Amino acid sequence: MAMLQAIRSKAGSWVVKALFGILILTFGIWGIGDIFRNRPTDTTVATVGREAIDADQLQTALEPALDRLSQALGTQVDLHQAKQMGVVRQVLDQLIDASLIDHEAQRLGLDVSDAVVRDAIVEDPTFRGAGGGFDRNAFAALLAANHMSEPQYVDRLRHEIARNDLLASLTAGVAAPPAIVDRLYQYRNEQRVADIVALPAASAGDVGQPTPAELTKYYDTHQDQFRAPEYRGFTLASLSPADLAPKITIPEAKLKSAYDQRQDEFVLPERRDVQQILAPSEAKANAVEAALAQGQDWAQVAKNVVGQDPQSIDLGLVRREDLPAAIAAAAFSLPLNKPSQPLKSPLGWHIVRVVKILPPTTQSFAEVKGKLAADLARGAAVDRLYAISNHVDDAIAGGATLAEAAAKYGLKTTVVAGVDDKGLGRDGKQVALPVSAKDVLKLVFATEEGRTSRVTQTNDGAIFVVQVDKIVPPSVRALAEVKDRAVAGWQAQQRTAKVAQEAASLAASVKPGMQLAAVAAAQGLQATTSPPFGRQANSAGSVPGVLVEKLFSAKPGAVVTASDATGSYVAQLTKIETPKPTAKDTAVLSHQVAADIRADLALEFTNSLRSRFPVAIHREILDRLF
Repeated sequence: MAMLQAIRSKAGSWVVKALFGILILTFGIWGIGDIFRNRPTDTTVATVGREAIDADQLQTALEPALDRLSQALGTQVDLHQAKQMGVVRQVLDQLIDASLIDHEAQRLGLDVSDAVVRDAIVEDPTFRGAGGGFDRNAFAALLAANHMSEPQYVDRLRHEIARNDLLASLTAGVAAPPAIVDRLYQYRNEQRVADIVALPAASAGDVGQPTPAELTKYYDTHQDQFRAPEYRGFTLASLSPADLAPKITIPEAKLKSAYDQRQDEFVLPERRDVQQILAPSEAKANAVEAALAQGQDWAQVAKNVVGQDPQSIDLGLVRREDLPAAIAAAAFSLPLNKPSQPLKSPLGWHIVRVVKILPPTTQSFAEVKGKLAADLARGAAVDRLYAISNHVDDAIAGGATLAEAAAKYGLKTTVVAGVDDKGLGRDGKQVALPVSAKDVLKLVFATEEGRTSRVTQTNDGAIFVVQVDKIVPPSVRALAEVKDRAVAGWQAQQRTAKVAQEAASLAASVKPGMQLAAVAAAQGLQATTSPPFGRQANSAGSVPGVLVEKLFSAKPGAVVTASDATGSYVAQLTKIETPKPTAKDTAVLSHQVAADIRADLALEFTNSLRSRFPVAIHREILDRLF
């Protein structure tokens, strides 16, 4: 649910709209899915003219679209979520559009020669080898990895080139009208300044206590605030490698054998104790170098020449890989106590010296014996847990209760009276579990009441099994149970209403030709002049988002009011700043607008083709497979 909420919160954003916009009409070649292979049923999800679009084609096109959408939203989007957001239908529409253009290209007799297809393949960077030229082995490997023959790829590429050429012929020469570009630039980049009086809800003071009738009314109209989630009570039987490892003894011979096999792990590389003086410019670095060459003290030079804090001089014992490459090369070639030449990095200019060198060393068997014993014991514990999990599964399948199986095979038992899907108990506190809470809760909320799950293993090697004892469905808590919260909610509502009324009264006091700042000051309130802000609420900085849209709809001198969760605001628009674009700004926006116009023309073209070539979407099959 949390993931879906995150997706829904961003679904209307410009990021997602832009992403949908760039999902091109061409097919996706790589990443062919196999979830529909070997299905005996009809998998045709749409037909265009006499051509069928099957589930394999749609799945192939969906995979890169889902990857791009997941990256844009910052959360993994699965097929079910993509369908809810309309992505499946969007991608299917793109496949239909591609087929429509193929039909039209065929009707017009457009043909792509073998030479053009060959040149497109040879010039494709995907198939270039180490020398920069076409590599047939790379070409063959990618075709094999995607279950595609060379003729299949050539045929697809031929269609793609024809489609692109046809669309290019329709949109060639498209240019953005300068008047539209200018108006759009002004709209996007216009900034405004306002005087703002904030009336925080917290300033409303004491609003008293609600009467029983008022409290009941508030409770009845805000029951979502008092809804308890679904709780599940369960019994957990678990065992982790940490439970078994202390009981496992590893023979000395096995430890020594492991030490011999893992020698590389116990070699400590050369380490050096490095000091540095960091200068802001090359001139300052040269001044540091000259002062050190005269024999001046390192710390005094750092302080006097570049104003460096003496505490920041020492980098401590470092390995070569701990330093930027340019600095590491110098630091690990310097003799003791000799300053380096000035070295440039993105951070500035560095002069370094080495005050101590620790040569590479190999830890002895005695030094790492404890670590080896712990590692091998844990590995042995994981192996034992695998065998135990099979025994527990067999015992439960044979009719043993969870308690009996846990007692027989040494699993720890934990009883949880009630927990929601976030791991919170009825008291609102996190429920402590002996193994991964995420894994346990996922299994608990996927198991029916009265049932015992199969044994499951966590990523860190622990095993567990759950028995769901009780399911308490979501419900609205009784008023007596949430009285304090209801009173606090009512009081917050009263404070919000009080400051909203004060805001309306203040706004009404500002007559035409009057300044909000002066009227507010006469009432003991303070108006703050905002910095220039744009239309995007998140770019307004100190301007509350609820005010931005209203101020961009107002004329200079107009007074507006708005409220949010923190209180109410009164604002007067005092200035409109019209932007003046540079030639570069105009060129960039013209390019964007022209691209949008070309996309609109392509869309209109494919829509017109639907009247020439019949399109049918097989919704039952689409819903069944996606």
